Parts: sequence; C-alpha cells; structure tokens
Amino acid sequence: MASKRNQEEAKQDAPLGEKKTRRAKKTAKKEDGIPAVSEESTAEQQTKTKTKTAKATVEKTDAAVDTAVKAADTTKVETAQETTEEKKHREPQMVTVNGQKVTHGHAFQSTINPDIWFFTAKLDGVQLRPMPMSAEDTAAYQQRNISVEQLMQNYYPTKLLPKVSKEEYAAGNVLSDGRTVDKLNVYKEHDETRNDYGRYKLYAVVGEQRMTQVMTTADLNAFFDRTVTPAQLVERNFGEKLHLASAYAQYRLPEGVDVKDIRIAKEKSSNAWHISVNMGEQGRTPKKPLTFDDGYSYFTAKTASREQLAAKYLLPEIKELMNAPKQERSLSVKR
Repeated sequence: MASKRNQEEAKQDAPLGEKKTRRAKKTAKKEDGIPAVSEESTAEQQTKTKTKTAKATVEKTDAAVDTAVKAADTTKVETAQETTEEKKHREPQMVTVNGQKVTHGHAFQSTINPDIWFFTAKLDGVQLRPMPMSAEDTAAYQQRNISVEQLMQNYYPTKLLPKVSKEEYAAGNVLSDGRTVDKLNVYKEHDETRNDYGRYKLYAVVGEQRMTQVMTTADLNAFFDRTVTPAQLVERNFGEKLHLASAYAQYRLPEGVDVKDIRIAKEKSSNAWHISVNMGEQGRTPKKPLTFDDGYSYFTAKTASREQLAAKYLLPEIKELMNAPKQERSLSVKR
C-alpha cells in the first residue's frame, strides 16, 4: 500500500516538477533575452551618438578650415592689391618723348673689375643692357651730382629720341641728292675668316652701287630703336662713297685758324693725290693721301671743298700747330 501511495505522489509531483522546470526555463529565457536586447540597443545608441559627434566635429573643423582659407585668400588679395597700388603710385624717374617710363635707373660696380661701373635702367618694365660708365660719370654718381636723365642721355640716347613712324620710315628712302635707297639690311657677320666676324653690318643698295659697312653702336641702336630713316643711315655710313655734299658738311676747320694755303697735288712717285696745309709762321702740316672717293668728290662731283678735306685729314695736326709755342713754330718753319 505504501508503495502505491509513493507512486501516486511521484506521479503528482512529476508534473509539478516539469511545470516548475518549464516555468524556470521560460523565466530564464525571458531573463536572458531582456539583457541581450537592452545591450544591443545601448550599443546602437552609443554608435549613433559617436557618429553624430564625429560628424559635428568634422563639420566644425571644415568650417574652421574654410574660414581660415577665406581669411588667407582675403589677406593675399588685400596684399596683392596694396602691392599693385604701390606700384601704380610709384612715380617713374623720367618719361621719354615717346611716353615710355624709365624706372630702376641706377649704377652698380663690376664684380670682376671693381674699377668699372655700369649704368642700367628699365624702360616700360623691360631691363636695358648695362652700359660701362666713364670715370667722370662714376664719380658724379657716387657723389650724387648726376641725374638719371643725364645718365640716360649719355648711355641710351636713342631711347630718348622721337620714334619714326612706319609711314615715315617707308617714305624715308630718298637721299639728299634725290637718289633712292633701293635696299637696306642689317646683319651679323658669320664668316669666321673675316676681321669683322661677329659684328653687325649695314648693307645698302643705291642704284648700281652695293655697299657694306660695320655699324657704330650709335647707328645700331638708332636702327633697332627706329629713330632714323633708311636715307639717314645710308648718308651717315656711305655718304662719302656716294659723294654726297651732306657727308662733308660735318668737317670744319677750327675758328680763328689762319690758313695761308691748302694744297692738293699729285705725288710723282706714287701717282696719288695728297693734301697739306700751310699755316704761315705756325708751320706746315705733313702731306696725307686722299682716298679715291674723296678725290672724286673734290674734282668731279664738286661736293667737297678744300677746307672740308683739310679738316677731315689734318685737323689734329692743325690744332697742334695752333697750340705750339712760338719757338717750336719757328723751328717747324725752318725745317
């Protein structure tokens, strides 16, 4: 009987145990699930919060950078404007007749030879080639006794002359005697066997005459600066070859010279024409031979006078006789 009761009690208790176990499992599931869901939600919220915070920080940083860049750009623009305004308000040292502005005119010492100084300047912002200065101008510059205008006149004279217009240049090919310049060209000698290799030369054609001549620095600058016409260049360089009266007008005897006789005669030994000047008590100059062109200008073209030829060939000797003491003059006469 006891065993039956025990079995019945066990049967009754078994369902209760199972129920308890099921309830415990359900409770455990609920208890286990609640924390898991809660932890996941918190992590998402924390991540979202961090993301928002990061975005806000980035946005603030970007805004700060933008502000700094804008401020820097504004500063650059203002500085550039100030610099431009300063340049605009900087007065040039002089303005040429052509309206070109001369700035940065100054002299500087050679790094190779300290005794040599150079002058240079900018013309409308273009740097001019430095030119060696004379000792007098260097001393005057160091003592501030010479102006930029004077230095420009001494070393860049053609920059200060009025430019010849295209129309004037095209029409300026008629010589003083009516002949025309058919062709004119400036070139650099490339023949290494010639003595004038590397120098600039002027080539001109007038009628049947073809002429070439090494150019002076003044004429070369005048050509490139367009301050002379073709006819002027030809008359300067080939005037005597063309027997032009304008070419001999530059030769003049000193004022006050007492010329007794200007002799042009042919020497029998050389069969060449020579010129000499007799100055009376002051003495006589030595004889010098005439070139073919000068002889042609005097005898045939009649575009050169005795006085002009004497000044061309014998000016140094004439001045020497004029300035010689009386004793030396008397000795020269006896000789």
